[in-house]
Amino acid sequence: QKLGTFSERLLIPLIHFILLGFLPIRTMRRTRWPSMSAGCGQLFITRRYAYEQCGGHAMLRDSLHDGLKLPRVFRRAGFSTDLFDATDLATCRMYHTNSDTWRGLGKNATEGLAAPGTILPMTAFLLGGQVLPLVLLAFAPMLSTIALRLAILATLCAFVPRLIAVRLFRQPLGGALLHPLGVIALLAIQWLALAKKFAGRPMEWKGRSYAPAPVPAKPATARVALLLLGLSTLAFPAQAASLANAVVASPNLVCPSFELRDQFEVLHKVSFPRTNLLVLTVADKQGHEQVDGWVMPLKERFGERIAIAGIADVRGVPSLWHGSIRDKFQKLRPHPVMMDWNGQVLKLLPVEKHRANVYLINRDGVVLFRTMGKASKDPLKTVLASVERALAP
Repeated sequence: QKLGTFSERLLIPLIHFILLGFLPIRTMRRTRWPSMSAGCGQLFITRRYAYEQCGGHAMLRDSLHDGLKLPRVFRRAGFSTDLFDATDLATCRMYHTNSDTWRGLGKNATEGLAAPGTILPMTAFLLGGQVLPLVLLAFAPMLSTIALRLAILATLCAFVPRLIAVRLFRQPLGGALLHPLGVIALLAIQWLALAKKFAGRPMEWKGRSYAPAPVPAKPATARVALLLLGLSTLAFPAQAASLANAVVASPNLVCPSFELRDQFEVLHKVSFPRTNLLVLTVADKQGHEQVDGWVMPLKERFGERIAIAGIADVRGVPSLWHGSIRDKFQKLRPHPVMMDWNGQVLKLLPVEKHRANVYLINRDGVVLFRTMGKASKDPLKTVLASVERALAP
């Protein structure tokens, strides 16, 4: 990386530091997990057939972070990806001014370090490991002998990788010696980017404006239906509990249009009106094993005449564990399952916990019926018959 201004020399080398410090290279090379991949946005080397087969950049039109997203596209398509040191092969100057450096590193921050589920642990790791040891050394007279030795050892562990990178990657020595300041500046960029995202401010880059993804509006009919449902559940708890394995007509319940990412971080858009019927399944950790009992008979009977989509109820999962949960889903469920971390959709639909929830939704978004629990004989017959009637001309 060619470096000119102070901000470039301070911040750009941290790209190598973060990559080599937090991406397990051996695991990346042994697996094809999308979460274990990364690349360099300025230099990708690929075979043409692989690029065309996986869809290439067309698969990440809504992203400004191809260095992270493009390798994941290849891996989801079944290809392997790797990293190599191109110091002797290519050069690039990413930015030319201090302000461009800050804007450039902030433009895709919320897809990397500044992602809501990543920024807190990464802030703790970076401040605690790279800045705190030097702060402790400033108060050396107040430290015990053991604490002082640990602070010195931690400081060496922070600086040695940067000094090695000075030689291997031709990075400036001054930037390495100001490593803690660079870490603080990098974290400031991440938090500013996240604040802009929450404020709904568009990201501007190279004359283009990228608006943040809109939050789907809640239809008034859905709010009224949910209010009535909540009141009835409070008034008749015994009746509500008895619905655990029954098919329930829900003609006044409306499913909103929504967007969610699956376990492979691919964005799915479900909108109404649509051209076909939708069977939507929702399940949490305890209920996901019941889903196939409903889905498989529907697939066998109706095939492509209906659309089937699944949502994982992962509300309440700490953001620190999101990556681990996605990895588990990738192993258990090769087909896409949308992950609703914040209850974006599930707040608008009645969901029975610890059971599979199945909704038949017509072309206009109206929920024709819903059912919960295991796919026993009689409810399954009712569901199949209801779908057949809904498909009838």
